[in-house]
Amino acid sequence: MADDIFIGVDGGATKSRVRIENNVGHLLGQGVGGPANIALSVEKSWESIYHALEEALKPTHIRLDSTDYHFHLGLGLAGCEIPEAVNGFLSTPHTFSTIHLTSDAHAACVGAHKGKDGAIIVVGTGVIGYEILQGKSARIGGWGFPHDDEGGGAWLGLEAARLTFQWLDHRIEKSPLAEDVFSFFGNDIETFTTWANRANSTEFARLAPLVINHSQQEEIAAVRLLKKAAHAVDRLGMALIRLQNAREKRLPCSLFGGMAPFIEPWLCEELRACLVPRQADASSGAIFMVREHVANQVSQT
Repeated sequence: MADDIFIGVDGGATKSRVRIENNVGHLLGQGVGGPANIALSVEKSWESIYHALEEALKPTHIRLDSTDYHFHLGLGLAGCEIPEAVNGFLSTPHTFSTIHLTSDAHAACVGAHKGKDGAIIVVGTGVIGYEILQGKSARIGGWGFPHDDEGGGAWLGLEAARLTFQWLDHRIEKSPLAEDVFSFFGNDIETFTTWANRANSTEFARLAPLVINHSQQEEIAAVRLLKKAAHAVDRLGMALIRLQNAREKRLPCSLFGGMAPFIEPWLCEELRACLVPRQADASSGAIFMVREHVANQVSQT
């Protein structure tokens, strides 16, 4: 009889993480891959997932084509708000016994609170607020870049690019951040301009570390951008809190995303008072969901 292997994937616009567990929950391996935002590219998302999965499986000597195992794949991916992207992803041929797909925010919320009621704010390439209460979910923001996701890594990169263009044509004074951004493109205006007019959220997020580095050096322009990002996250967080004002008790809220540690110190006190450490990550949340999905299927047969 084939053994069950459970795989959890946390896929965002910048990178993807994979976690693999056996039937009793023992960790078998972990891996990291490239971006897995299905709204940007279904093909690239699958490529990133397989790359991370191969990395995670290396120490185990388990092969995906082995008939000794049933592979159950749980995915929390960015871009699930686009139905065409979901359909395109799920229609891609694969050899997994089970696929259970949901948004990266939903998987993160499940992981943060171990399947119990709770809320999260993800501050990564994009920004979204999300809550799960008695099986029902609600979201604030996260509608995509550049029309939303204010305060995330892509937005921060876009703001840094804007600041750099304004310095280059003497609309504002020179700053170390603007100089660093321009240097990132070899101090070549044509290269910078071409890139800026073609870049997607993943590309703009590559500039976010420059802003963070300069903010940690207390460079004025960078600190101003980080405070502006935190204010945007405050507005989202307060909107999430307003969803809960009619209840006796507010849901515990956890922060996620690569930008979160740098934004948190600048958040308002009311929002920070709601924050609790997350219990697990989104890849664990994806495994929790696919385990539950498989158990439900078994109980119905």
